[in-house]
Amino acid sequence: MANEIDKVDEPLVEEDLTKLDDSTDWKAKAEELEQKRREDGIKQRERTRSLKAQLEELKSKPPEPPKKEDKPEDFSLLHKGFLRMAGIADDEEVELAKSIQKKTGVEWDKLVDDDYFKTKLDGLRASKANAVATTEVRGSGGDTKAKNSPEYWLAQGRRPTKAEVPDRATRVAIIQAFAKGSESGGTFYNE
Repeated sequence: MANEIDKVDEPLVEEDLTKLDDSTDWKAKAEELEQKRREDGIKQRERTRSLKAQLEELKSKPPEPPKKEDKPEDFSLLHKGFLRMAGIADDEEVELAKSIQKKTGVEWDKLVDDDYFKTKLDGLRASKANAVATTEVRGSGGDTKAKNSPEYWLAQGRRPTKAEVPDRATRVAIIQAFAKGSESGGTFYNE
């Protein structure tokens, strides 16, 4: 497109008339110059038509939206400091803030007051608190500490087997409690 315009914009060649003398055919020269002028006029009209067509084509196209510059990550120290001041310092909470800000487009200073963000943050914090609260809870698979106490087995009225109480020291303590109970004559509740 630019090359066509450059070709058409070639300067007109002026003819040097100093070389002419009396033997020159002025009528032929005039016709030659007139022909050149016509050709130049035709070229100019073609160029104008071409430029008008290009202009119409550009007008008919919808304007292209401005291109966004793809920044790798515009999460700066300022944003991190702002979140920290708002009480959001945990890595998972910061990642949640980044993702919600990216999805919603809410400004960083308004993000911490946004209801959607608050709901998601409360949910994240609750799930983390529940996970921490339940990490120390361990089931014994039916074995409770009460079964390992001498009082339990005295109440049962029998000594435990090795399968029931696998810990040898605990079994010995239970058997010794049975021995002490038989020396004192036992405890009867209906006496």
